[in-house]
Formats: sequence, C-alpha cells, structure tokens
Amino acid sequence: MRQRTSWLSQEEKELIAGEAVTLLERVGMHMSGSRALDVLAAAGASVDPASGVVRFPPGLVHEALAQCPREIVMGGATPAQDVLLADGEGSHFCSSGCGAFALDDETGERRLSTLDDLRSATALLDAAPEVDLVWTTVTANDVPLDVRELTGFFTMFTNTDKHVTFVDCPSQVESLLRIRDIVAGGAEAFRERPRFSTLLTAASPLQVDGGALDFNAAMAAHGVPVEVYTIPMSGATAPVTVAAGVTQAVAEFLGVATAMQAMAPGARLVFGASSNVMDMRSAHVAYGAPESHLMAAAGIEMGHFLGVPVAVPGLGTEAKYPGIQAGYDKALKGLTTASAGADVISGGVGMLDSVDLLYLPQIVIDCEIVGIIRRLLADVAISHEEVLGEMIERVGPGGHFLAEKETTRRIRAGEQFAPVVSTRLSYDAWKTEGRDEIAAAREQVAATLSARADWRPALTDDQMVALADVCGVDPV
Repeated sequence: MRQRTSWLSQEEKELIAGEAVTLLERVGMHMSGSRALDVLAAAGASVDPASGVVRFPPGLVHEALAQCPREIVMGGATPAQDVLLADGEGSHFCSSGCGAFALDDETGERRLSTLDDLRSATALLDAAPEVDLVWTTVTANDVPLDVRELTGFFTMFTNTDKHVTFVDCPSQVESLLRIRDIVAGGAEAFRERPRFSTLLTAASPLQVDGGALDFNAAMAAHGVPVEVYTIPMSGATAPVTVAAGVTQAVAEFLGVATAMQAMAPGARLVFGASSNVMDMRSAHVAYGAPESHLMAAAGIEMGHFLGVPVAVPGLGTEAKYPGIQAGYDKALKGLTTASAGADVISGGVGMLDSVDLLYLPQIVIDCEIVGIIRRLLADVAISHEEVLGEMIERVGPGGHFLAEKETTRRIRAGEQFAPVVSTRLSYDAWKTEGRDEIAAAREQVAATLSARADWRPALTDDQMVALADVCGVDPV
C-alpha cells in the first residue's frame, strides 16, 4: 500500500517545457555583469552586451540540461549523515533562511535574530531525526557585517554534522575553499561527498545577478551543489495563472542552468521550484496559498521530467505565530509536495512569516508534521501475514488484542506514530496535565538543548582550530 499521485499529463509537461525554451529563445534572460555573457556568445547564444540580455538557442539549452546530473550526494560530516537526491529516495526536509527575525520564546515579541538564535536553531535541527539537511536558518544581526559571513559558517559547522546549505550567497571563494579542505579533507574528498552547498536565486522575471551567478559557477566547478531557486510571484513578477507561474520558473531555471553549465560543465544543480502567489489584498507573498501548492507540485514534476532534482518551499506559511494557520499551511503544502516527490522540502522547519521569522518551538512542531507526512507516505505492507487473520480467529468475537505479544512487538517497532506535541489523552487527563501544544514544544526545546550540552561536532581539535582561524573566531 503506497500513495500514488500525479498532477501533470505527459502532454502538459511537454507544453510547459516547450514554452519555457521558447521564452528563452525569444525573450532571453538578463545576466548583466556575468562572465557567462562571453562564454555563452562563444557557444552560439545571442548576447546583447549593452543590456546584458542573453537569448538562448534551444539546442544550447538541451545540451546544458543533458549535463545536469539527476543524482546528487549532499555530504554530511560522516557517511551516516549523507543525503542522496535521486529517484526513489523520498523527500528530504530542511530548515530555510536567512530569516531576519526571531519570535522570542520568553517575551513573545518579534525581534532581530542573533548569533545565539542561529546556534540554537542549528543544534535543534541537528538533533531532529526528521531533518535531513540544515540551511543557514537566520541572520546573526548582532555580529558586525564584515565578519558575519565567516562567523556564520563556523557556527554552522560546529553545531551540526548534517549537510549545510549556505542560503545567502557567500562572497569569499578562497575562504570557502579553505573551509572545504578542512571539513572534507581535500578537494577530491569533497567532490565525492560535498559537505556544503550554496543557493542561487533568480530575480523574476527572467533575471539573475551576474556576480552571484559567477560566484556559484566558481563553486560548482569545485563540486559544490548549487540550488537554483526561481521565485516568480503570480500577479506581480509573473503572470497570474498557475500555468504561467510554473512555465516562467522552468524558463528561469533553464536559463541559469545553461549559463552554469557553460562556465562549469557538469555542475550539480537542484531546481528550486518556488513559484508563489501575491495576495492582492495585502500585496504580500503567499507561500501558503493553494495556488502555491499547485505550482510547487507541478514544478516538482517538471524538474523530474527535465531530469534534475527539485527543492520546494513545502513548509512555508505566512502565519505570524504557531497557531491554526501555521498548522494547516505547513501540513497541507508539506503533504502535497512530499506526495509529488520533491527531493528537498524547505520552507521551512521552524520558520514563520514567509520564512523570515524563526521560533524555536516551531522546530519541534514542524518535526511532528514531517513525521506524520512520512508515516502517511511510507510503504504499508498488505499481505496474508500482515492481515493477522489467525490472531483474529484465535481471539474471536468480543475479545481484545492488548495482551498479544505481537501487539507489543509491533508498537515497539513503530507500527503507530507516536506524537510529541499532539495530545491523545482524555479531556480530564489533558486538563490535569495542564499544557497545550506550545508548552509541550517548549519543553522539548529545553530538553534537547540541555542534552546537547556536551555535544561536539565530528571535527578533530586540529580541524576546529583551523576552521576558527579561517573564520576569524575563537575556537572555544
């Protein structure tokens, strides 16, 4: 027994792909300031040096797409933390970033996020079995800007053994390469199991920053996986229909992918299908809108049709606190995108207010949502042995199965999902316990952080000292 879901027909996939390639041929993409302009011109693209607009011949796009691998390893500190993006591997969940704010658990007030927030969030995400990858969740606003980037890198690598994705585009190639050698053991070891990845965001409609494009191409040439996010907003930076939002996202990814493959052949690219909606009453992004769910599902299927892994903001919400809206936004979109086969689902764990607001107890709540989604989508065996007909026959009418050894064995083996936040008590027992979901999540945050007091990353003392030296921080 297993869920089977499809959203686009073969004809619809072919139409969207064809329209996207046509847009790149006729309209092109703005890439001003990138060295890709010269490389693409030499490869046969039509480049206007004055405007920085590149128009792509269809053949060049298809050649670039053929160089994009479907399978990508996102390496952790040890092979046990590795994540493989590939057909049949299921969805991998992560946080999102870089949020600028945190919801203070003591005061309940929104404030600028800090280095302590980044450290605590990374530790909680590392401890959560439901989280597979860790993004730079929030910005350390209390760290001076000139050292913030490297301080954040050190904080991430010293608080998680999981694969790290740097969300706000790094700027220091040489420092990252030195970090690569420290945490992965050299260039070849990194290529085999890349310990970190970067994220490149296209600016809709049909634009990408030239400097960011060149930086990520330089990283890709060293084996760094790059998540190429396209964020057309229906009704604002994209036409208003679902079909248009998906098509523009595909076109933007293909334009960036063609430039990346021209500069770094074989680049490991993930299609970040992040089409969303502009709410016309508030003029605000709406990751939680049902149309955003539809575009995410279609984007996932289009990415796999093109032969690349796909990441989507499947746990995105505009809710400002962990209430009813946050619950249904995250659960519905998370289930939709996971059932559509997303390789990576961000949006993300612990984040509210359009991925701009971190709330530590939300990490616990979201992990419960992820656990339920995985239980719903997991294989369920249906066979003569699983039906347990002989047991039913032996117990007979009016009996019960509480004392059966098989009941105990199956429960201990995880036959039933065991919630941490949700209550299944009777009303009187729940009243006596005296806590709601938020209180339960807060208790779990405190317990997890307390249990990690003596935790240390899978780095040697020498690696810690070398990493601190590159990042300009105290290794203690």
